[in-house]
Amino acid sequence: MARKYGIKEVFATLQGEGAQAGMPAVFLRFAGCNLGYDVCPWCDTDWVKAEYTLDLDDTLDLVRRTAWEGFGGEVPGLLLVATGGEPSLQLDRPLSDALRERGYRISMESNGSRPVDRSLVDWLTVSPKQAEFAQKEGDELKLLFTGGAVPGITPDADAVRRIADGTRFGHYFLQPVDVPAAGGPNYGEVIRTVMQLGPPWRLSVQTHKVAGIP
Repeated sequence: MARKYGIKEVFATLQGEGAQAGMPAVFLRFAGCNLGYDVCPWCDTDWVKAEYTLDLDDTLDLVRRTAWEGFGGEVPGLLLVATGGEPSLQLDRPLSDALRERGYRISMESNGSRPVDRSLVDWLTVSPKQAEFAQKEGDELKLLFTGGAVPGITPDADAVRRIADGTRFGHYFLQPVDVPAAGGPNYGEVIRTVMQLGPPWRLSVQTHKVAGIP
């Protein structure tokens, strides 16, 4: 029986975060997460309900139509961001191979709680939500800095150092947590902490929220 992919949404925009911020991208947001809102109560993504349950061909068709609507076609080298929820639960070899055959460069944004087959992707962002996580290497480590605003694994610089210890990433980012009830993005805390940490840490700003795009 052919596999069905549970998809929350597909949309064309610019990548808003990290080292690839500003790049045109099709976002393929999978439904489902192995951690849940109990681990990440401040999560700003509604990943629970699949709006589409599609086989491989229909998934590719949805991505194709989105690329045409957003960029006028499936431009060679266009970024395809597999996100969620937790995309490593669903992105598999058939879908990866088919997307690459259509010219996409695949980026995955994973919580790192389970090993990721890096041969499936061209860029791997790991954003752990637990102090202990499985995927210790990739292209960028992006930590959401909870600081004193909300509960989480990154209350201070020492916690950030402990989480990053023993990892191997090309880029290291600290990103504000955007919790309106706690005063919105905690830029001040994050900036002070990045300055305390020093290189290779950098500030990641959610530029899509600043620009008012998806």
